Amino acid sequence: MKKFIAIAFLLLFLPVTAHAHSGLSSSTPAEGATLEGSPEEIQFLFESPIQQGDMIIKDEAGNTIEVADISFSEMELTGQLADELPNGAYTVDWSVISQDSHEITGTLTFNIAAEETEVAAEEETTTEEAAEEPASEEATEATETTDVASEEQSAEEDSASAVEPAKAETPWVTILIIAILAIAAAAFFVMARRK
Repeated sequence: MKKFIAIAFLLLFLPVTAHAHSGLSSSTPAEGATLEGSPEEIQFLFESPIQQGDMIIKDEAGNTIEVADISFSEMELTGQLADELPNGAYTVDWSVISQDSHEITGTLTFNIAAEETEVAAEEETTTEEAAEEPASEEATEATETTDVASEEQSAEEDSASAVEPAKAETPWVTILIIAILAIAAAAFFVMARRK
């Protein structure tokens, strides 16, 4: 009878102790996932309550990524990322203390492969702007050259118009002077004959 009670006690007690260790239920991102952008946080869900937890994130070169805030609730461990992660492979080493004070550790790996369309568009825009600047400078120089040529042409036309009236007036002045000289000569001859 004592053996039966001991076996029954063990059967009832063992499941409780087995569930006292907190196993990982799921994670966000999932193990081995490839993301199209940087996650805002890393989250682990456990099968039973945890007392505390921690995580360390590293990139493929082994550099530690800053985690802005690590928090845990009854069955959840969350790490808020300080900055956006660039494309590449990442490893998260996590550890928690289960309800029965046992430490449980694990590793999560994920990749980021965001499309770089925005960066390419910015580079293309920068290239176009760089190409447009010399063109606009050349256009400005051409406009300035045209303006200078127009001013020179206007000045020449003004000079020409100023000279033309003078040329037009020259024959009349000459005729007038000749007429005055002729009258003076005639008067001189008349006076000379009278003497």
